[in-house]
Amino acid sequence: MRHEERPEGDRSADQGRRHRHESGGIDFSSAPRAATAYFACVNANGGINGRPVSLDVRDDALNPQKAAEFAAKFASDPSVVAMVGDATFVGCGVGNDQYQKANLFDIDAVGVPRQCFESSNIAPVNAGPRISGIAAAQWAVEHEGAKAVAQNGNNTPNTGDWTQAGVDAYLRSKGLTPGKEVLHDPGIKDANSILLDLMTSKPDAIVLVDPVPDDITMLKAAQPLGLKSRTKFYCATPCYDRQFPGQVGSYWDGFVTNAELEYLDSKNPDNQLWLKVMDAYGQSADPRDSFSQAGFLSAKILSDTLLKLPADQLTRDSVSRAIVGIKSYQTDLLCGSWYFGQASRHNANHATRFAKLQNGAYVPTGGCVQTADPDIAPILALEKSQGLTG
Repeated sequence: MRHEERPEGDRSADQGRRHRHESGGIDFSSAPRAATAYFACVNANGGINGRPVSLDVRDDALNPQKAAEFAAKFASDPSVVAMVGDATFVGCGVGNDQYQKANLFDIDAVGVPRQCFESSNIAPVNAGPRISGIAAAQWAVEHEGAKAVAQNGNNTPNTGDWTQAGVDAYLRSKGLTPGKEVLHDPGIKDANSILLDLMTSKPDAIVLVDPVPDDITMLKAAQPLGLKSRTKFYCATPCYDRQFPGQVGSYWDGFVTNAELEYLDSKNPDNQLWLKVMDAYGQSADPRDSFSQAGFLSAKILSDTLLKLPADQLTRDSVSRAIVGIKSYQTDLLCGSWYFGQASRHNANHATRFAKLQNGAYVPTGGCVQTADPDIAPILALEKSQGLTG
């Protein structure tokens, strides 16, 4: 899915709300829905320095050719001043070169594959599956003494393999040998076989890194097999939504999941603003999950940046300079500040939170934790050399 932010134009910000943005059984549509709701709020309150925002939302249907066509269209249209609110498995890999040539920048909501985090003109606000998967394994090892960690994830290119390689690197940095790893097509058909395969390495922890329907399928299959008595399950961010506890039941009390952004029920200002915007300008069916927070945040970062520009400077060149110049952006939705900066890699969000199932509901646990990805060192060095985090 790709999104454009136009200070003026004839497209309505409501246009994107009439589509589900759901591709191939992988649905992160809560991100663009939240961005759409945010800009509807902006327009209802006078726009950007008096100029309305037009959002064009496209679904790439997990098709790289279609994503490339969208990227080329947006890049060649001078009235498109920025990209925002994305949630794509294939768009980053085909879009960055187009954006680079056209001096167009993307404040990505939900980066998924490796290319979203290793691009010059794309910077996600979420931590991503690699950071989130490592964080889940880190909790298992450092808080609950896990010694043998197995992994389950989807085989989307540069996503599941990249995430599992990151967890492997973390485990080896702790002197541990990685356990069994399984990659599968999205939409699990035989969870029992996957679980039995994972159990061959006799793990004391299994990390799930899948879209939430597959994570639920895995836990529901594990329950009658009695696997909870033999190993513990942990999850990346997709498991952290309000419906999940009721879907898996109180049997899974004690289950720990990572949360890339703020706790969903936090009373902090930006989190409350997200909920108010969704209630007023979104739809009741729009999920209130971490990916919705990310869509809201990407739109808010862009809006706050554009509001600093005079109305006659809302051109691509001026907006691009302003986006690249974003640093030390403060929000309670993240554990640290956010930035764009000039770099070939972007992963500003690398400290995350955790939540535990207790009495059939999620409760915060552990606070903010820096993720020990062995590959994050260049990002930390960049932050220091460019003074990006304040």
